[in-house]
Amino acid sequence: MKIVLAMSGGVDSGCAGALLRRSGHEVIGVTMLIDGFPPSPAMDSGVKECCEKLGIEHHYIDVSSQFKEKVILPAAREYASGRTPNPCSLCNPAIKFGELLKFTRDMKADCLATGHYVRLGYRQGEPFLRRGADRAKDQSYFLALLGKEVFKEVMFPLGELTKPVVRAVASDFGFHFHKAEDSEELCFVPPGVNSGDELFRRAGLTPRPGRIFYRGKAVGTHQGIHRITLGQRQGLGVALGVPAFVKSIDGTLHRVELETDPAALMCQEFFLDRWGDAPLPEPGEYEIQIRYRSRPAPCEVVSCDETQCKIRTRQPLRAVTPGQIGALYRGEELCGGGIIRLEQQ
Repeated sequence: MKIVLAMSGGVDSGCAGALLRRSGHEVIGVTMLIDGFPPSPAMDSGVKECCEKLGIEHHYIDVSSQFKEKVILPAAREYASGRTPNPCSLCNPAIKFGELLKFTRDMKADCLATGHYVRLGYRQGEPFLRRGADRAKDQSYFLALLGKEVFKEVMFPLGELTKPVVRAVASDFGFHFHKAEDSEELCFVPPGVNSGDELFRRAGLTPRPGRIFYRGKAVGTHQGIHRITLGQRQGLGVALGVPAFVKSIDGTLHRVELETDPAALMCQEFFLDRWGDAPLPEPGEYEIQIRYRSRPAPCEVVSCDETQCKIRTRQPLRAVTPGQIGALYRGEELCGGGIIRLEQQ
């Protein structure tokens, strides 16, 4: 097969390329540039090493304008409204599996391969997404906004592997970066920089300070709601004598409300808004994951239409955060997902 491989210059995409070449496939590497040319020296060095060792051609494609329009600006607007977006989940349908699939078709390749830790399953010949075999590295949550048609054109060589095995494969191929530490930071945010600050900078937005309240009384100030998220306890600069957390954020008044009663942050009913081609599942019983590292919780999709579905969880969940992704599962199967909203539209 002729396969386009998304490459970052790191261990996961390098191992995916090694496995594809070992299986006899023709591989074409492609790397997205979200800040225009030239690529960063670290990325360029890793990509060149991979391609030289694997004996494959490689292309850089500049997606900086698309990235700003479809990821940076929507995410920045979400922060400005008092919500907490997940930029990676916005990037996947629009850029990684949008622009890269366009490139794949232009190259007349059979499919696009990425280094995600997820697996494909098939039912009556139709593909669906499953969690990766390595549950500690499973990335299906970040792909919850993908349309089902995408899965007909992609493959995930690392889906059945654990991270230690991936590092061992990279070592066998002589990649110098096989011991490199994993990064869980946003790819466009420099180390030590607040992600909200970076999104505002790139979007050309000016932070607006505001006040922090506790039960109707002003108890402090903040430098912008883009730095604050629901349930946050640290870094608020407020001392009430007891632990306090963010109960609500008003994007119009730039007002933050605190609470000290943990029960005030529990939620059992909320909504998922449809995003693009991502499917919203039929009413029924599922498990929902509301953050990347949270445990799936039993829930019911109570009602659903073309734009939203209503979720009711079996037990109340803490800090269900507007703007984040709600991913719905049955066992290992990803059944759909949407963007969390607390109030009905």
